[in-house]
Amino acid sequence: MKKYLLLLSLFYSVFSYGQETTQEYESEKMKLTDDKIRLNMKIEALKLQIDSLNSYIPELEKELDNAQRELYILKYGEEIGNKIAYKQIWKGMTDEMVMESWGEPDRVDQNVESWGTFTQWYYGDVTFFFKDGKLTDWEGEEEKPVD
Repeated sequence: MKKYLLLLSLFYSVFSYGQETTQEYESEKMKLTDDKIRLNMKIEALKLQIDSLNSYIPELEKELDNAQRELYILKYGEEIGNKIAYKQIWKGMTDEMVMESWGEPDRVDQNVESWGTFTQWYYGDVTFFFKDGKLTDWEGEEEKPVD
């Protein structure tokens, strides 16, 4: 008889494991609904905070541009520094100046010959040609370089 009751008790506990009463289910559902509402409120607060921070981006970009321009002026002098800051290109620029003016090229090809190193930098439809680190020419009209 004890074995029968033990077996019946074990069967009942295994069979009822994980099953909840209606009251427990409703209580858990209400808790989860409250959690969802609180999380949605946090999401909305974070969205407002993101929007507020996004409003600073144009001002910070302008400050960055001014700081870069000042850096180029300190490094190269006023005339050349301003040209680099405003992304102007001219023959005789160093590859470093072009990099600071236009950023990293999309692609670079280089040929080393006994009479010099020839490099091509590609920026979209514009190609810059360098000989021994100096800009000699370009082709393409995406951003009109100046002489």
